[in-house]
Amino acid sequence: MADKDAVAPARFDARRDTADVIARRIRTRDGAVDDDANDEERKAQRVINPSDSTSLQIQPDSTTTRAKLRAYDSLVRSHEEVVSRLTASESRNAALESQMRVLTRETLDLEKAIASARVAGGDGSASDSVNEAYGKLKEAMKDLMDAREEAARAQSARGEAERAMEAATEAKERFERRARESEKALASSRKAEAQALVEVDSQTAMKNAALGRADALEKENRELLERLMEMKAKEAERMNEINDLYADLQRQKKNAELNAKAESLAEASAASMTRLSISGTMATIPAKKRHVLRSNKGGTHRVALSHDGFSAACAGEDKVVAIFDTATGARTSELLGCLGGVLDVSFSADDTLVLGASTDCSLQLWEALTGRVKHRLTGHAQQATSAQISQTDAKRAISASRDRTLKTWDLVRGLATTSMLTASTAHSVLYGATERHAFSGHFDGSVRVWDLRANQVEKENKVHAGPITSIVAMPSENEVLTNSRDNCLKLVDVRMMEVVRNFSSPKYRVGTDWSNPCAAPDGQHIAAGGSDGGLFIWRVQDGRLMTTLHGHDAVVASCSWSSSGMLASADKNGVCLLWE
Repeated sequence: MADKDAVAPARFDARRDTADVIARRIRTRDGAVDDDANDEERKAQRVINPSDSTSLQIQPDSTTTRAKLRAYDSLVRSHEEVVSRLTASESRNAALESQMRVLTRETLDLEKAIASARVAGGDGSASDSVNEAYGKLKEAMKDLMDAREEAARAQSARGEAERAMEAATEAKERFERRARESEKALASSRKAEAQALVEVDSQTAMKNAALGRADALEKENRELLERLMEMKAKEAERMNEINDLYADLQRQKKNAELNAKAESLAEASAASMTRLSISGTMATIPAKKRHVLRSNKGGTHRVALSHDGFSAACAGEDKVVAIFDTATGARTSELLGCLGGVLDVSFSADDTLVLGASTDCSLQLWEALTGRVKHRLTGHAQQATSAQISQTDAKRAISASRDRTLKTWDLVRGLATTSMLTASTAHSVLYGATERHAFSGHFDGSVRVWDLRANQVEKENKVHAGPITSIVAMPSENEVLTNSRDNCLKLVDVRMMEVVRNFSSPKYRVGTDWSNPCAAPDGQHIAAGGSDGGLFIWRVQDGRLMTTLHGHDAVVASCSWSSSGMLASADKNGVCLLWE
């Protein structure tokens, strides 16, 4: 028993020593845990230190991006602080877990020791010491549990912070991606701008080069035009020389023919002189064809007989005015130089000059005998439709054009002297008897009287329902004859601007816009060509249709009655017939 009692205190002392050791260990470990936690926190602070190169940092890749990422600085700093605290808490939690395991083992050992001590029934001081150690151990366990709960809360906060950091990181990545895309777009825009500038420079250079070429071409065009004018002048001179030579040859040929056929021509000449002498009282109507003249290729627009009746001029679409001898029907010359079809032709009073109106917007003046071009009269903007040489002054002429102007000309200088605007296109124009006035027939069906001193319309009257194709003078000084697309001819008294006679026929139809009638030298009859190829002749006194001459197989476009009594008609096939 004594041994047991001796052994029991020894055991109790050993157990008390064990309890003291455990208590000291608990205190030591509490301090160590705190120190370890502090060390871990300092390590975490060093790890999460923003100045450390290994810590979490956002490195902007450009100045622009860095400026735009400043909004994330506060979030990054707060995250770094949370991460620092969480790292320290994790370290402390790990230390507490380790301590808890040790304390758990020691608690179990202590409980076993206490149980053994209770069984052994040791002294009270040892029991108190053990109880005190046990209480401290329980407090340490409680503190440990509190620390564990705090670590759990810190772990949860860390998870939330990590999720927030992940969201912030994703936002940062999206922003950086958009920033990179913006930088790429900006680079593309700058590249496109540079390319556009290069293109602008290229286009500017091309423009300057084109302007330079245009200037060079314009200069070359002027030079070519000057050369062309020089060549045309030389060609005109050469043509005049050829015409002179041709005229000489024609005269020689004509003289030879006249000498060889003196007897046959004597009768014709006598007949012509007889007709010329009695022209003032002639009232007979031609009834038969004397000659068939092949005048113009493409059609004849106008035929005119010379005042002496010896020549016929046929103007046509082939740009030629063909001159024929009415006695023999031979082509004696061709008047050249027009660049377009010739719509009108007229002789001067002495038959030495011929004037033509062309679709090339010009008038051409020739010498009748030689065919030499005397002047090319330019000034109209559109085709010249009519022209006439003054019958009292061969130095003057008048013309009409589709440009709605009438012009008077100085034939000596080859220049226009006046220009008068018209309200409607004039298809035909002629001088009055005194040549102080001019008469014109227009597209609107009106006849206008012009005061050539005032260069303006003196009076006008709409006499036709359709366009007037031509206006011709009557032997009476106070009357003119008009033809129109309304298939009617009218005799107009220009003093009162009244229609005194109408001429028409059921079969008469106007075939062209330039259909030209004519009047007999005694003024008792008029003639006009129809679309059926007939030549209609009316009596002026009562407007009665006297006869219709047939011989054309195409539209008769023009006719002319000379003072010698010869009648000529021309059609759109280029055939001219001389009637007697």
